[in-house]
Amino acid sequence: MINMKKKVAIIGGGASGMVTAIVAARNGMSVEVFEKSAKVGRKILATGNGRCNISNEQIVIENYHGKHPSFVKDALRRFGTNEAKRFFSELGLEVVEGANGRLYPMSLQSSTVVDFLYHKVKQLGVTVHLSREVDEIKHVGDVFRVDDKEFDAVVIATGSLAMPTLGSSESGYKFARSFGHGIEKPFASLVQLVSNDSMVREASGVKLDADLEIFVDGKPKMSVRGDLLFTNYGLSGSAILDISRTASFALSRGKEVKIQIDLMPELSLEGLKSLLLKRATLDLPVELWLNGIVHKKLIKLLKLPNAELNTKTIHKLAYAIKNLTLMIDATKGTKSCEVMAGGVCTSDINPKTMESKLLCGLFFCGEVLDIDGDCGGFNLHFAWASGYLAGNALKATPRG
Repeated sequence: MINMKKKVAIIGGGASGMVTAIVAARNGMSVEVFEKSAKVGRKILATGNGRCNISNEQIVIENYHGKHPSFVKDALRRFGTNEAKRFFSELGLEVVEGANGRLYPMSLQSSTVVDFLYHKVKQLGVTVHLSREVDEIKHVGDVFRVDDKEFDAVVIATGSLAMPTLGSSESGYKFARSFGHGIEKPFASLVQLVSNDSMVREASGVKLDADLEIFVDGKPKMSVRGDLLFTNYGLSGSAILDISRTASFALSRGKEVKIQIDLMPELSLEGLKSLLLKRATLDLPVELWLNGIVHKKLIKLLKLPNAELNTKTIHKLAYAIKNLTLMIDATKGTKSCEVMAGGVCTSDINPKTMESKLLCGLFFCGEVLDIDGDCGGFNLHFAWASGYLAGNALKATPRG
């Protein structure tokens, strides 16, 4: 018996793919990565506004979504925040904490994360094929064939349709279907929202802290507080990203979506009424009078009453400020979204190993799976964690 290393092909050189490669190589496997782009980790470079929000101090199941969100339980248990810190520290990369528990590389540069991951991949002797798109994966007998090469196992770490300009594609879904796996319909998440209300464009550029509540077919679904940015197409900002999954899912099912905005969350409705009534004694034109407390670009959105200011009209205006309602017509879609929800059905994947239940030796990890996280480092953390599990499940075995 000749003792040979187990040969593993990893399709995709992104976050989950590189971690899988590192862990598998450390476990004694012969690893080859096939990356369709000219560089690895292109999507990593775009995360966290170029700073790379790699994880969060508060990683819990509640931050994850999909048909079966409990699928992430084993990944988070075996590779939580402390394990992520330790993993990157061993690579030579230190992390710092930002707002809301978000963790970043100490350099505050996404390129640092890619550089350290890629350095370790190469240091461990992993073969990386750049600008090498895999069109087909075959399973013949006990081996997989990728680009006319034979492998004992294959890991699908292709990501999703999000940000196609950075190399994303639906190839992972295609490979999954070819081996009998189902796909939960993908839709954009962590994405800006489009409103065709012409008045929204008038407020383009205004940024503020606001309370938002989303309504689907007239029913309240979710409320958040955070940054809101009015744009020439609609709405952006961290608060919008937080509720975008709910909006995107509803829109993809043909439902009506509205967002109700409290432009002054620091004041109660009664407190705002009192403030406005107090200001009513000022001898000022209505728009100038209101501009003393509201950004002038937002005034048209409030639809100021033509009638003379009195207690009744002031109460209506206060209500409008606290309950500005806009129709949402679409999202900015795959070109702009940070993450795609949906993906390979997790019911056919072993959550402890990321191996397919339908075919031994076939693994899936990262965003190609029907798991997506909230904004704040949760999606990258699942990429690392699922790659870690897959890499450890690919134990070296004798061949030949």
